[in-house]
Amino acid sequence: MNYIYLFAALAAVTLLATLISLRRSRIRVEYSVSWLVAGCLLLGCALFPSGLLRIADALGLDPQICFVVFAGALALALLFEVSAVVSRLRDENVILTQRLAILEYRLQQLQSEHGNQSK
Repeated sequence: MNYIYLFAALAAVTLLATLISLRRSRIRVEYSVSWLVAGCLLLGCALFPSGLLRIADALGLDPQICFVVFAGALALALLFEVSAVVSRLRDENVILTQRLAILEYRLQQLQSEHGNQSK
């Protein structure tokens, strides 16, 4: 049952690191929710392993393998969320760059028109 202690330690580290990062404003609240949920799920599995043990038994897996698969699924879910956020931010960055280019073009047009009128 040493893997349960490992899960409890990982959950504690995840929760503490997330809360400390929130307090120091290194991570935004909307991005910290998924880390807090992952930490709570890990802690729940460590404190109440019977659910995962039943799943492991039903699937015919070794309990340690089931815990590793669960942790891997959590890591993949977090990675997917980070990828979605990065993709959204990239799209927003492209839109903002295009808007800036349009505004610079209009500003240059206005400056050239104003320069022609003052002569």
